[in-house]
Amino acid sequence: MKKVLAALAAFTLAASAGTAASAADWSKATYADNKPDSVIIVSYDANGVTIAPTADGEVTKVQLNLGDILEDPADLDRVYEGSWKVTYTGLSPYTNSKVGWLGGGCYACTGNSAGFSLSPDELGKDDSPVWNDTQTTTDSFKWLLPSSVPASLEDAAFVFMDWSSQDLKTKGVQITFSDLVLLDKDGNEIPQKQLDESPAEPEDVPEDIAEETPEEIAEETAAAEETEAEAIEAAPAEETVPAAVETTASTNTGNTSVAALAALMAAVSAAAVISKKH
Repeated sequence: MKKVLAALAAFTLAASAGTAASAADWSKATYADNKPDSVIIVSYDANGVTIAPTADGEVTKVQLNLGDILEDPADLDRVYEGSWKVTYTGLSPYTNSKVGWLGGGCYACTGNSAGFSLSPDELGKDDSPVWNDTQTTTDSFKWLLPSSVPASLEDAAFVFMDWSSQDLKTKGVQITFSDLVLLDKDGNEIPQKQLDESPAEPEDVPEDIAEETPEEIAEETAAAEETEAEAIEAAPAEETVPAAVETTASTNTGNTSVAALAALMAAVSAAAVISKKH
């Protein structure tokens, strides 16, 4: 039954992969412009990456290369358009305070995305802005000309940015880029590598061992020890080997004890000493 269920799950996964492949390997997201201190990567999972700015008044960037996420590198020239979500969290401190434009965009290899912007959820008294703590928007791009397609995967960098240069660090704002979808000209989704989040498979355990309880194992151990004790008790007593036989230990049947052999060696040594004295 387990094998049947596993096969069914694998079939379902394969079928769904044909229609939705946008859970990218966001573990490949990194800083941009060769500046490791330009952004803090707070977390990532199969859906997206969350970043935090390291300073106020600067553009906050995170980079993802198509070469790291496309399931088949040959699909690069099929990429025509794409989209993703942008989520800001920590916006509530901007309530009742003057703030300029909030938003940004993406440098998608050969040009800028459509871009995105945020606005207060409502205006309160005296037209003061009221911000909910979280706000989500979308951004997208299109490569309209064949010349827009990057010549190589090494040049296929997507740089997701907040361009607003506000005091995001002081306010504690974090930004999540997620749900990246890449499409060809016919609207077919281009598969991306999946982030491997599956736990390690346990080693195969023989069924007879896997099904034993601790009580059963204890009983089996006690029975084995009892059998061993009975065998020792039933063994014949050690034979006393005559001195004449001791000199031919190699023909003994194996009942000569270690102590007897040690006595034999001592006697031989003593005899050798006496012979030397005479």
